[in-house]
Amino acid sequence: MDSVEKSPLQSRAEPKTPHCRGSPVSRIESLPRTPSKPKIKQTKLALGDETADFAIICEGMRYTAHKAILSASSPYFARMFRFSGSETSNKEVDVPDVDALSMKQVLDYMYTGMYALPYGITIPATDYCKHSSLALLEGPVSSPKIFKRKCPCAGKCLAPAHLLMHVRIYTVADYLDMFDLKSYAQQGVEDVLHVYWQDESLELADALEEAFTATPDDDRGMRDVMVTALKEHPGLAVDVGDVRAWLDANPDVDESVNWG
Repeated sequence: MDSVEKSPLQSRAEPKTPHCRGSPVSRIESLPRTPSKPKIKQTKLALGDETADFAIICEGMRYTAHKAILSASSPYFARMFRFSGSETSNKEVDVPDVDALSMKQVLDYMYTGMYALPYGITIPATDYCKHSSLALLEGPVSSPKIFKRKCPCAGKCLAPAHLLMHVRIYTVADYLDMFDLKSYAQQGVEDVLHVYWQDESLELADALEEAFTATPDDDRGMRDVMVTALKEHPGLAVDVGDVRAWLDANPDVDESVNWG
């Protein structure tokens, strides 16, 4: 039998898939560091700092502030800067009908979200609140246990003189269209009335006059707080004195206190 002659192509070995020999790789590869962003110093604006670009003048006091803060906090200032009147070009505005202390508290609120009034005393935290009535204030120490209510003003720094201050700040906030500040000041009035409603230095008649004459008739916020306090403590309205005289001069309010 003739032998089958293999062709040169058939006798050649089948090629194997080549394997690349790479350089050995370490288990932990050193990757290049991600470039860090340059650190930017965050500057927090503060009332009266060197970057202030606008001045507010009240009763001879000059408060330097920032247009950005004023615009963001008050629609009144936002409109002023948008229309570029004389105040904007002069970089100052005179507010003649606002007392300097109230304006300072308003500006503090714009920058910090709060304001602190002077001369306050911290209300101690007790097991039960005794401020609701004269009977609890002057009665036995155990009397407040009957109602088992915690004092909502515990830990707050309050004083009778704060009442009129809060009311005035409320009226300025209304003028500047700062509704959040109005709520803040209104809460301050509620706190002072809760603790010091019977205090002779409260200046309640002056606070009533301010609340009912320096705010629009349809603004019931502060007015309702005052009326509620007089309803809860009838002794404030029935006796002779400044409050009684003020109610006699304002029969509509007197009617809402006694019959509303």
